[in-house]
Amino acid sequence: MIRFRNLDPGPRRLARAWTGLADRTIGRLDRAAGLSARLRERGAATVEFVLLMPAFIMVFISSFDSSLLLIRQVMLERAVDIAVREVRLDTPGNVTQNQIRNSICNRARILPDCNENLLVELSEVQRPAYSLPDSDAPCVNQLTSISPRAAFATDRTGKLILLRACYSVRPALPMAINTINRTLASNLVNDDDGTIRMVTMTAFVVEAN
Repeated sequence: MIRFRNLDPGPRRLARAWTGLADRTIGRLDRAAGLSARLRERGAATVEFVLLMPAFIMVFISSFDSSLLLIRQVMLERAVDIAVREVRLDTPGNVTQNQIRNSICNRARILPDCNENLLVELSEVQRPAYSLPDSDAPCVNQLTSISPRAAFATDRTGKLILLRACYSVRPALPMAINTINRTLASNLVNDDDGTIRMVTMTAFVVEAN
């Protein structure tokens, strides 16, 4: 039974009346359901479980997704670093955009559908201003399957080149569950197609002969 203490006589009587009304209502429901008075309090522990379990599930789902995203980000950056070594030594400029993308995907096997969802951009950084691109890295839109045009510098010998790689990935768990997860990671999800954009970049100079 609910007890109300430290109340003035007026509110105390009102609280006592409300408690009695609640007890009688619950008693009628118990009798209608065929429950005896002894079984009345057996579901008390269920209330705490129902209230706290969604919060624990939300934290668990967010932790799982965040850990998987972190692993994918690390593997993407490692694959880009290895692929850049090949481009730095490509003095004739024979390496194509597709070859760089395939080289990254072959070294980052943890990225699902990498060839379809990874976009690589190579742009020249003008010196001495060292101006960087004003726009964000171009990324694949999985909803429309549109790949925006990405810059690709061909005459790279002796020049400072900026490589940007963007990988679009959907959250690991089903979207019904990720509706809850978006409350903790809403800033990571792109509103255009519901994916998470993983971007890595590096700058290097192509060695001359």
